[in-house]
Amino acid sequence: MSSNRLNLMDMQLAINYLGVSRSTIDRWRKDKHLPFIKIGKEILFDKNELDDWVHAHSIKKQNVKTTVTIGYQSGTAHMWTALLMKELKYFEEELYVHFPSQPFSINWCNAYSGLELVELMIKGEVQIASLGDYPMAICNELSKVLPNFNSVILAFDGKTRNGSGISFVTPKEAKIHLEELFQAPISTVTNSSAHIRLRSFIAALGEEVQPKVIHQQMRESMESIAQQRIGGSVMWEPYPSLIRYYETGKILVDEVKGEDYLTGIVSENSWLRNHEGVTISYLKAHIRIHQLIRNNPEKAARILSTCTKIPFKVVMQVISKVYWDSTIYSRDLETLKKISSSTMTCMDDGSPFLVRTEYLQSAIDELNLPLLQQPIVQGDWSTDFLY
Repeated sequence: MSSNRLNLMDMQLAINYLGVSRSTIDRWRKDKHLPFIKIGKEILFDKNELDDWVHAHSIKKQNVKTTVTIGYQSGTAHMWTALLMKELKYFEEELYVHFPSQPFSINWCNAYSGLELVELMIKGEVQIASLGDYPMAICNELSKVLPNFNSVILAFDGKTRNGSGISFVTPKEAKIHLEELFQAPISTVTNSSAHIRLRSFIAALGEEVQPKVIHQQMRESMESIAQQRIGGSVMWEPYPSLIRYYETGKILVDEVKGEDYLTGIVSENSWLRNHEGVTISYLKAHIRIHQLIRNNPEKAARILSTCTKIPFKVVMQVISKVYWDSTIYSRDLETLKKISSSTMTCMDDGSPFLVRTEYLQSAIDELNLPLLQQPIVQGDWSTDFLY
């Protein structure tokens, strides 16, 4: 008796019927109890059971819009992926592929700092956020004490080595002697990736050097530098490059003491479980934007220059220095762990960051890109961009 007469499908037929990737079906079998029949090594699916399962797990009210809010920071160059995605509507395109009959409302929350986005995530007002390494570490810590908040790292965004991308900037006429330099306040964004590197920088100078550190947003610090109202500022790109371009200050330290500078994509675990298709759609768009930046940097730079009002030349210089790869490396997780253990007294060194690699793997699969043998790549960043 043929499998067709039994109303059975093999794996490839089920993939075509459901319109999803093999990795998505495997995840549904494991996590969502997708019904299947295993005969030896053969995986088969009953069409009627598949129909019932899809009906039970589908969105009930097709006419009601699903709202998704994406948190990003247009003032942080290493996270410009989200800004490009917003302008090019790649996320909306991928949502339509996944949910052709389901309407969505996409909100974009442009924040001044990562901590602002962390607060909004805890409140449930932001579902997916681009964060710097220190806010990512803070999310991990808060997940240990907040019962209804469990942050998850989904992928990485822009990366640079050895703290490159975060610079110590001084007024144009500032003295290089630290005693004179630190007589005026030093500014940065409090509890940010720049702030923790400033703290490390000061600690390395010794106890006798204790400058006053004040909170200022990056644009405000840039103005303070130009007007010589502060002794210096620790700033992330694109602001050091803007100061160099306009010659309103000087770069004292191009790579502030610290680990690699990382940015990444974070969400909340309970939301993820109920919005897998939305998450995969976002990560597909994320990967596509990285490909655009790498393969056609001039197009990306022109869009970014128009959005941010930053000169095209500056944007090109900045994005050319960033490693745009979504891949999760063990090196990245080690960097986050070092940042956490050196700055948070409550850090449990034995507690790993929660990383859900299956969504990135599904996004890679659905884009018909080669899958990784290991979802977390061991060791250093690849000399060839992976995703």
